Amino acid sequence: MTLELHVWGPAFGLPSIDAECLATVTYFAQTLSAADYLLVQSSPSAVPSHHLPALYNPSTATWTSGFDPIVSYLSTLQPPSYHHPDVTTLPARVNADSQAYQALLTSSAAPLLALSLYVSSANYAETTRPAYSAILPFPLPWTEPLAVRASMAARAAHLGMSSLDTDAEMERLEKEEREREAAGWVQVPKALRKALGQNTGVKGQLSPEMKRRIKLEGLAAEVFDVLGEIDFLEEEEEETTEGEEGEGRQRIKVTLETKCLAFAYLALMLFPDVPRPWLKEVLQRKYAGLCEFVVEYRKKTFLETGRPLPWADKETDPAVSAADSALSVMGRFVRAVVDDIPTLGREWTRWWSLRQRRVAEETSTESQQLVVRRSVGESENGLLLAGVGLTLMAVNVVGLGIYSYRYRGLLGAPLQTWHKPLVVSSLGAAGAMFAGLV
Repeated sequence: MTLELHVWGPAFGLPSIDAECLATVTYFAQTLSAADYLLVQSSPSAVPSHHLPALYNPSTATWTSGFDPIVSYLSTLQPPSYHHPDVTTLPARVNADSQAYQALLTSSAAPLLALSLYVSSANYAETTRPAYSAILPFPLPWTEPLAVRASMAARAAHLGMSSLDTDAEMERLEKEEREREAAGWVQVPKALRKALGQNTGVKGQLSPEMKRRIKLEGLAAEVFDVLGEIDFLEEEEEETTEGEEGEGRQRIKVTLETKCLAFAYLALMLFPDVPRPWLKEVLQRKYAGLCEFVVEYRKKTFLETGRPLPWADKETDPAVSAADSALSVMGRFVRAVVDDIPTLGREWTRWWSLRQRRVAEETSTESQQLVVRRSVGESENGLLLAGVGLTLMAVNVVGLGIYSYRYRGLLGAPLQTWHKPLVVSSLGAAGAMFAGLV
């Protein structure tokens, strides 16, 4: 039996660009033999659950998505395929502590990472989006990174740091300016604003991250202070215990799952080279122990083992090659475009989900039939979506033709401009005084 672990592709010198995917890969590398699983570089649109990481078991035709569900599913497998080093060594209290720390990571560390890599416009444009473009086949970089960024921004919305997204902030300001112009408000021309002192001075020259630096560091400290209590480097326990006793802290042991999840979030905060590295600077300046854990754990798990990760070969694996075919990729792209259409996208998503569920229920449990059915199903899905894409393209062409016939000079000028006459008397007392001179 060879399991298939579908994850986001590698970036920043790490096996995956996504925290959950990176944690799952780290966990697999320490609990499973490389011969028992394959790593498949994928994206949410390529798996039935539309969420990564996703584990596929060909022998049972089952999909499992998410870090915690995958870890729970692996615990049902029998050795030697699966071996958990902590099962017989850690006391029962450690499990309760580990659950609390995992909840902290998903509820507090994840929004911090979202602010750094996705909400911040500078970091997203310079670092995150190019990383997604490098691991996604064309034309998926036009749709999927935007969906990921929107999801991450929603995840961090409760922190009140939307001003880091200067793109959205600029759109909001431009919309307000257009509304004021439409209402007839008198505004200072853009060319004169700098001369009059608007958007200048020290505050005007600061980046959004600098303006909110104190609050950002406070949010980071709330997470890092708690993570600093964990005994990540167990091999140095005897040396560090005495030093920590002087600070009145007791090092807490956690399970392997918690270590993998903490490593994933901290690594994605530490290794990406971003233009606004506020989170990285806080981590390096005040939490050297956490940085040491990330560097050592990465070296121990991936660099010093001498065993490469078992990435699937797209040319030899029929399931992977079918998912990455030009037809399948175009179908996923069209589906993402259709999903963004108001009203139609919601109905399309509902129909598509019901269809995927029906296909999954009808899928045979026999391995040979399973591979055939999955390949055929992906081809049918690709053909269907390609047909929808061609239909939408035809509608756009017809609409463009109607627009050209209606507005490109055949029935009058392409643009009608109306100017409101200026009445001097409407300018208040000064206008009344000069009204007689006009």
